[in-house]
Amino acid sequence: HYDEPFADPSSLPTYMVSKMAREHVTVVLTGDGGDEVFAGYTRYVTDRKRSAFGRVPGPVRRGVMRPFARQLPHGAWGRNFIHNVSLDPLARYFDSVSAFGALGKDALYAHAFRERLNGDGGAEGGVLARFRRHAARVTSGEPLDALLYLDSKTYLPGDILTKVDRMSMAVSLEARVPLLDHRLIEFVTRIPASLKMRDGETKYIFKRAVRGLVPDEILDRPKQGFGVPVQEWINEELRERIRETLTSRRARERGYFDSAYVELLFDEHGRGRRDHSTRLWTLFMLELWHRAFADRDAHAPTNACETAATIPA
Repeated sequence: HYDEPFADPSSLPTYMVSKMAREHVTVVLTGDGGDEVFAGYTRYVTDRKRSAFGRVPGPVRRGVMRPFARQLPHGAWGRNFIHNVSLDPLARYFDSVSAFGALGKDALYAHAFRERLNGDGGAEGGVLARFRRHAARVTSGEPLDALLYLDSKTYLPGDILTKVDRMSMAVSLEARVPLLDHRLIEFVTRIPASLKMRDGETKYIFKRAVRGLVPDEILDRPKQGFGVPVQEWINEELRERIRETLTSRRARERGYFDSAYVELLFDEHGRGRRDHSTRLWTLFMLELWHRAFADRDAHAPTNACETAATIPA
């Protein structure tokens, strides 16, 4: 249904709930866009906390902290954190929201593949440059406003809206997004960032606006994602299938990733040392996409669903 590599595991429950809704209605309203418009993601809170490291002089962050983090062995406590807070604000946010941050990409990419990427602006240079162009359009001077605009131009259309659109239409259900009405967007963008997130509370003004209309137990509960137990699946039900898929000769011959590092991710995840569920699921989805679409030949089924259904473990 996606036609492209898509690794957001919440697409699975989105499909299931769309299928259930379609038994009763043909059109639904969703709350998509609310987090990007009203600052609903907890990662905005995390970014604000880490922004305090911006007071550390740039030469110290670039010349001491960053090289120190890179020299620490893989798995060393604090390695990723030290590297992350050594970056400038936009690079720090980009690193935080990536399945594989800069240090992870260094270890993941095979040598020849990395060289090919470096010949085209680096492994992440082109994407980070696009992030910077989006953020540069925000003139309020508020770092949070830049992140909200950035997510509305990248994460929202590339993940959230794509996920809901494809999964709802897969069952002939139409999903509409009232929080993305252009008149609401034009109004909310004039609201100060301090009213969207205050003292670590996300969606501050939005919650105040609907209190009395929405039950308090919903407004005051901790933010919940729409996820699935990928961590447990990788360790239990899907353990062998994912491992065999990612370490197969076909996957290795693509030349993208270092096989030893993929094995290391499995080992650390299985022993509970690190939660690599997002990383492993992302790699799994990419390999399945290759098998369903990129590896087709003249004898392969022409229907994408049929192709995916016949992929061997």
